[in-house]
Parts: sequence; structure tokens; C-alpha cells
Amino acid sequence: MSKLRAAVPLLAILPLLTACGSRITVQVTADEAAAEPVDDLEVQFIPFDRDSLFAVITGQAATPEPPIPADLEQASLTEQDLRDRWSTAESSWNNVRDSMRAITTQLDNLDDRSREYRELFDRFGDLEDRERALDRQRQAAFDEFNEMQLATQQRVDSICIVIDSWEEAAFAGYGDLESDLLTALGREVLADTTDADGVAWAPASGGPWWVHARVNTAAGELYWNVMVDEASSDTLRLGPGNADLRQGVRQRC
Repeated sequence: MSKLRAAVPLLAILPLLTACGSRITVQVTADEAAAEPVDDLEVQFIPFDRDSLFAVITGQAATPEPPIPADLEQASLTEQDLRDRWSTAESSWNNVRDSMRAITTQLDNLDDRSREYRELFDRFGDLEDRERALDRQRQAAFDEFNEMQLATQQRVDSICIVIDSWEEAAFAGYGDLESDLLTALGREVLADTTDADGVAWAPASGGPWWVHARVNTAAGELYWNVMVDEASSDTLRLGPGNADLRQGVRQRC
């Protein structure tokens, strides 16, 4: 792609700069309910809207972006649902097994003639029946997931090769375009890695900035591209609520 063709659309990407603030701090969580922090995750602080730049490049590509067949996309989503069902069944089975191990430890330290021993022994028998039922459920869930995965994997691999090839050609000049933008702005892309509390920060003066990160979860890929008007002392929270959830074939490519 020539720089001349991209020059006019890119004018809309250049932000109006301000001069306040000197730091952007973010905290990343992947689960809204548990609020567990995500550590060891790279967070980028970008002085322009990278998604808008991607849209410009995509719109000016020599050929349209390859479409994902609707039936394959649906099959991929179904496969993910089956994987989640299997994971849930596996977790339930493991929980029961943990309870059985705990009871076994208790029984080993009790007099087998005692009332407590008999009650625990009966409880163990109930859990044993439950464990066998859950074992059958988890195996059935795995078989269903595995069958769907085997049926779709080859088609997914094929479309991913097509998409990767298209992106390689369409985005060949991305590095030069980004360099031109950063030169025009007189700024640079900053990055940091989240600590054990899920916190990352950058000495990002002025604004606006776009905070970018991505992380894979059981539900799909969480993708953040959040604009911050200007650096401040407030902490920006990145969680499922302000992320794009990416599922299906594109998450696997």
C-alpha cells in the first residue's frame, strides 16, 4: 500500500494532544465476578487508535478480507460450548474425588467402631456413587467435544491459512505507517507487564492514549483498546465489561 493512499484517511487518526498528567496506571482482571488479577500480561500504551489504522488498511487492501463461512463459525462456537461443558464436568468430578480423599484421610484416623466412622463411611459410599456417575458424564462430554473438534479442525486450519496469507499481504506496510504516525505525533508506543496484582503503568504524559491488551479465557479472547483522554492518577480497570469478547474461528487463527 502506498503511503499517499493512506495519508488522507490517517489524518482522522491523529489525536488532538493535551499536556496534562504524567502517568497511566491500569489493573487487568479476566473474570468480573472473581476479580482475579491477570499477571505477566503485556499492556501497550499507544498514542493513536490502532484499530482505526487497521480499518484504513483493511479498506484499502488490494482484495477483500476473506470471509469465514457461517456454518464453520457456528460449528466453532458449538465446539467451544462443548469444551466448556466438558471442563465443567471435569471440575465437578475432581471436586468429588477431592472430597473422597479427604474422607479417606479422616477414616484412617478414626476408630472403625465409632459413630463418626460409620457416618463418614456412609458418606464415602454416597460420594463413590456420585463419582462414578460424574465420571460417565465427563467422558461423554469429552467424546462429544472431541468428535466436533475432529470434524471442524481441518476446515479451521484451512481458513486460517487463507486469512494469515491475506493479512501478510494487506498489512505488509503497517510498520512504515505506524512509524510515520509516531513521527507526526512526536511520541512512541509504551509498554509494561502486569505484576502479581494485575497492575501495569507507563509514564505517558498528555493524551489521548489507547490502552491495548488481550488475554485468552474460557469464554474467548478479551481484547482491550480503551481510550484514555489524558494521563491521570486514577487507575483504569480493564475487565470483561470494557473488553471486546472474540470467539469462534478468529480466536483460533
